This record gives sequence, C-alpha cells and structure tokens, in this order.
Amino acid sequence: MRTKSFIPLLLPLITALQPIASLGVPSSTSTSQTNRNCISNPTSPTTTTTTPATSLPMSSSFADEKKSEIPSEDENGRLKALKSQEAELSRLLADVRRQKLSVIRSRPLTIGVVGFGRFGQFIARTFAKYGRVVATSRSDYTDVARGMGVEYVPLSDMAGFVAHELDVIVLATSIVSFEDTVRKLVPYLEEAKRRGGVDADSGAVQRLAGPLIVDVLSVKDYPRQVLLDLLPPECDILCTHPMFGPDSGKNGWQGLNFVYERTRVDGLVLDPTQDQSFHQLSQADNDQNPDQVSSASFRDIQGKLHNVHEDSEAHIMAMDRMERFLSIGKRR
Repeated sequence: MRTKSFIPLLLPLITALQPIASLGVPSSTSTSQTNRNCISNPTSPTTTTTTPATSLPMSSSFADEKKSEIPSEDENGRLKALKSQEAELSRLLADVRRQKLSVIRSRPLTIGVVGFGRFGQFIARTFAKYGRVVATSRSDYTDVARGMGVEYVPLSDMAGFVAHELDVIVLATSIVSFEDTVRKLVPYLEEAKRRGGVDADSGAVQRLAGPLIVDVLSVKDYPRQVLLDLLPPECDILCTHPMFGPDSGKNGWQGLNFVYERTRVDGLVLDPTQDQSFHQLSQADNDQNPDQVSSASFRDIQGKLHNVHEDSEAHIMAMDRMERFLSIGKRR
C-alpha cells in the first residue's frame, strides 16, 4: 500500500519529537507514545490506552471556604451567648413595659365633655370621681362645673379645651348639632396630634397622638359614620349608647344597660359583627407579661385577626385607655 512507502520518511521526524513529547502532562505523553507505537508497527492491532485520572490537590482558598462553613467551637459558644443576651433583653423589655403601664394607670384619665347640659353634667359627675374632667358648652356653666369638681372652658375657646391634653373626649351633644360639633373640633385635634407621638431621643411613645372620642347618642350608625369620616385616623373611636339617664341612673350606673362598640383602635377599624369581649388590661398586673397574654383577639373590618397585645407600644396604650374608660361604668 502507498502508506507503507512513507513510513521510512516519518520515522526520523517521530524520533526527533520524542524529547518534546516527554515534557507534556502524563496523559499527553501516554497518548503520543501509543500513537508512535501504532505508526511504527502498523501490523499490530489498534489499542486504546486509558490513563488513570490524576487527583489534583484542592486549592487552599476553596478549602478554607469549605472549612469556614463549619461553625467552630468558639462560634457556637458566641452564638449561644448572643441568644442568652437576646432572651435577657426580651425579659427586660417586658418588665419595662409592665412598669410603664403601671405608671400610666396610676395617672387618672383626663376626660373632656363636649356639651354640658343635663346629660353631660350627669356623666361628668361620675367621671370626676375617677379622673380629671374638663367640660365645655355654649352656655356658661362655670359655677355648676366648679360645684362638682369639674374645670369649665367656654365652647368659643375650643383650642383651650383641647390644650388640656385630654385622654378622652365625650361628645354629649344633641343629634342635631353632632356633626357640626365634630367638624369644629377636628382642626384642633389635628393641631393636638402634633404634640403627641414619640420621644425624639428614646423613641418611646410619650403620649398618644389623638384622644379617644366617645359618642353617647341614642342611635348607632349615624354617629359611627360621622366619626369615621371626619376624625383624624390617630383618634380612637368608641360608640356607646347608655340605656339610662339622669333619672334612672341617679343612684349609680351599676346594673344598668350600657351598649358600646369599639369602633377604631390604633388606626384599626374593627368588625362590628364581632362581639367577643376584650381582655381587661387592668387585670394583667400581677407580674404577668402583657405581651404574653393571648386570651383576647379581635378582627378589623377587613377580617384580619389582631391581638390586644400586639407588638406596638401605641396599640397597648390605646387599648389600655379604652378599657380604663369603660371600667368607670362598671364601678358604679
């Protein structure tokens, strides 16, 4: 065959290339040697030579990276210490919140009464036994208010009335003047909420940005909608309907029907179809962490479930204020 005539010519070239091939990697050398043998002995059967794979050493950076993924004893100890510190800080925070609520409850509520007619005087007389009361009305009731230990501010000085840092404002007006009274009150509430909020240094809630607004009308839907539509969202809303008056309640409120609806708390509009009672925060003293009490929950109007003790200082303070106000009626 023609290929045999070229073999003598190729042998010197192959011989010359052997030193160069010996400088390659083992697999290349083995392959070159096999090819040379095949060419020098064309009559031998073709064979395939497999060179064992050589294990390359792992790079030091990759090895260090894999090693770093395994926590050392020092790291495990550090993590355990951090978890212990976290638990201690959580316990301290709960203790501080308990003490803060205790201080808040030791301060009587400041209750404003808008409308100091016969019914307004009737409820103000009871409120004055358990808190500080500031009243306002169109007529001058200064002497009447002084006689029952109530401070009086003319309705013409609404700014002065709201400036008393009221925790609660009870709207004891007639249904005819109700909406107009709320509209006149709103600008002063907007101004007052700027004085509330959190402390710039500590971040703690010093005072809720808006008071709790309470209506005492004999109807339900109308005042509820007016308050939701007009009041700043920072104002909590409690819609009530006392089933008694100055005559039937002259000997006290205890045992008399008092219908109410917690309408809005800390910006949450509650579902009026849910009649589940709230946990009384005033019952959570006895060295119990308020954040761990889970016996009370409620749904907002979107159906979302909330707990009375949500992780919000403002929420806890708002709930405590509402429950303390409601507890006044239960004491009589």
